[in-house]
Amino acid sequence: MMCPESTTEDGFETQFGTNHLGHFLLTLLLLPKICQSTPARIVNVSSMAHAGVKMDFDDLNWKTRKYSSLQAYKQSKLANILFTKELTRKLKENNITGVSVYSLHPGVIKTELGRHMRSTLPWGVPWLLNAASWFFKTPEQGAQTTIYCSVDENCADETGLYYAECEVKEPSKEAQNEEDAKRLWDVSLKLVGLEDTDLFKH
Repeated sequence: MMCPESTTEDGFETQFGTNHLGHFLLTLLLLPKICQSTPARIVNVSSMAHAGVKMDFDDLNWKTRKYSSLQAYKQSKLANILFTKELTRKLKENNITGVSVYSLHPGVIKTELGRHMRSTLPWGVPWLLNAASWFFKTPEQGAQTTIYCSVDENCADETGLYYAECEVKEPSKEAQNEEDAKRLWDVSLKLVGLEDTDLFKH
């Protein structure tokens, strides 16, 4: 989270590559098996940090913009929600039933996820966050919404929605942009080399 500027072995901006493309590729590679194992659920862990940012399709890898670790993180979390929405639409379009897709904000959790923030945030902010960490969730508390979306029968028939505190919440306006969701899907397929693959044959 909010790591210094770097790229993956494949040349993608680290947070976009790790938080979105890696999950995107793994999910699509597993999709045939998932569709054969219904009822099944796909859970994408996003963040409330997705709000206040748009997908910059002209510069997903931060080649022309000044790098911002915070904005890069926010964009990767927005991508999680857009992926959830478009995968839901694709499943319905291909008449595939029994697979529910969820995205969620787990809460602010006291873990090592923010270890890079000391070097990427302005002076003083890490100290304030450290002081506030007394009010952060424990890992067990932070896992509850993920567990809820994974196994709870109350949301078994829901799909394509965004959750926080084990409840459906409304994501940002940008996260509900259907055209951006479709565009991200197409761009991501090309980036991971699956643009010519029939993902929904059954």
